[in-house]
Amino acid sequence: MTHEEFKKILPDLVKNYTALPDVLQGISNVDLLMIIGASGVGKTSVIKRLGIPYVIADTTRPIRPDEINGSDYFFRTDYEQLIKEIEQRSFVQVNIFANDDFYGTRASAYPELGFAVYAVVADKTQEFRQLGFNETYSAFIVPPTFIEWMDRMDRHNVEKDQLAGRLEEAKRSFKFALNDPQTHFILNDDINLAVSQTKALLGGSSDTGREEKARTAAEQIYKELSFV
Repeated sequence: MTHEEFKKILPDLVKNYTALPDVLQGISNVDLLMIIGASGVGKTSVIKRLGIPYVIADTTRPIRPDEINGSDYFFRTDYEQLIKEIEQRSFVQVNIFANDDFYGTRASAYPELGFAVYAVVADKTQEFRQLGFNETYSAFIVPPTFIEWMDRMDRHNVEKDQLAGRLEEAKRSFKFALNDPQTHFILNDDINLAVSQTKALLGGSSDTGREEKARTAAEQIYKELSFV
């Protein structure tokens, strides 16, 4: 089976997907930190510095030159086997994202208990909250200004045809965060401060000043996005 053939049948495979109860039982002792944010805001940088087990997802998208299989993602090309695993409901959750590729996490990708961190698309945050984790935390990463964020996007060498899609997803992300009372705002003006602020959140405390500053930055960026 080719990659394109798999993508054609994928929507029907994952429609109304629910994991087996035994699979969800495997995450019931896990406290999940969901890192949310638009492309280029620094989610990966924050995640790598937290020192918390990172949930490695399976995906069918092609591997990039700077990525490592089994470290960034489990890159799947064994499509027949993957179909069986989806049909057997052995993933905690499954989704279809950019370029119509499969993304999903297995229970074995999570620790048996304690904290785990995963980058979650804003549209899927509520879905993760309902999966049965012991606790979930939502941290929305915010760049200090719109201009700084665009500079970071330029450094990522995002193609023009991809930029429009990423900006549309960003609008949804900012709108979700600004309207979700459970989401905390993490200001990424300095990576060390952003990591410290995130760790404090997990410890049950919050830097009110930085969070208010981050929310104000998010509100301004969202306004500027409306003109893009």
